[in-house]
Amino acid sequence: MELTIQKSELSKIMSVVSTVVQKKTTMPILVNVLLSAQDGELSISATDLEIAAQARASADISKAGSTTVNARVFGDIIRELPDSDVRLSVGEEDMLSVECGNSHTKIICINADEYPGLPGHHIRGNSTISARQLSEMINKTVYSVSLDETRFNLNGVCFEAVGSDRRRLRMVATDGHRLALIERDGPAIEIEEESVLIPRKGLLEVKKLLDEEVGDREVAIAVSEGFFVVESDLAKISVRLIDGEFPDYNQVIPREKGTRAEVNSSELLAALRRVSLLVTDKAKGARFDFSSDTLAISSSSPELGEAREEVPVKYEGEPLSIGFNARYIMDVIVALEEPTNLVMELNGELGPGKLYAEQDRDCIAIVMPMRLSVD
Repeated sequence: MELTIQKSELSKIMSVVSTVVQKKTTMPILVNVLLSAQDGELSISATDLEIAAQARASADISKAGSTTVNARVFGDIIRELPDSDVRLSVGEEDMLSVECGNSHTKIICINADEYPGLPGHHIRGNSTISARQLSEMINKTVYSVSLDETRFNLNGVCFEAVGSDRRRLRMVATDGHRLALIERDGPAIEIEEESVLIPRKGLLEVKKLLDEEVGDREVAIAVSEGFFVVESDLAKISVRLIDGEFPDYNQVIPREKGTRAEVNSSELLAALRRVSLLVTDKAKGARFDFSSDTLAISSSSPELGEAREEVPVKYEGEPLSIGFNARYIMDVIVALEEPTNLVMELNGELGPGKLYAEQDRDCIAIVMPMRLSVD
């Protein structure tokens, strides 16, 4: 194998696949990436057998071939190279030579034949969707995924194609304390089940690829044979689905409209960040006191002290005091991406709160309250 490629292009495709590689694995070959040079392209592949990613870039191929090298070492070397052409070659001594300007490095290789196949990469995308739209749907739900590995059916995002023509796409995530749901118009997608569960790590890898797409370009997607597959001109990622049943999330979403409060999201986020500085692990709750024109947010800690913030609010009901996990509310606001009027529909001090941007009621968050301590 012998080729020349621009450092910027090499860095780009390496960054797409490198985080798929696990630092600890029972298969030593999986700490490597697979380099393949042919037909005017260099491709770099990585897999942990649950996720598989392959990215490609144009290169001047002098000699086709393939090999594998340690992902961390190769990535570190590329990062430190000057911005110039990079020459990669494999000689008879099974070493990958990396040359760039006055830099000359050799890395031990392992034969490409020992690298496993990429799970799910035989599946072709059968529908297209805007990269920006799919990235938005992931961003506005993945923060609610449970990190508790014993609750495997909550370790991913539920993906559904709904409506009579199945052109309405829905993503839902919950950790049992909060829920995020988004619906968007999209292509008709063939899903073998009513819904599928896409693991959090896989979706974060997909989002990283989507965010590399310039402008509002489209990507091909497929849900088939137990995999979620996304393919662009730059790369292809396949994610093995979670074999589990997502809970009936409709039971959590309030059917009746709650008492409405409207607040500027930027002002609320800034206040919550300050108040949460005094929220300890033992007391994650912040107190929200709603009145006609003011929302007072307070927290206290026996070890640290207490804090109180006030922000303007439009509130339609009787004065209400309710406890929420401050981090959960902040996560909702951050996922909105842009400052907006945030609507909070409240259902008493023990009922769930429903949050959404005033201009986008197809993206909602449900946050369960916390019991307030008696003063």
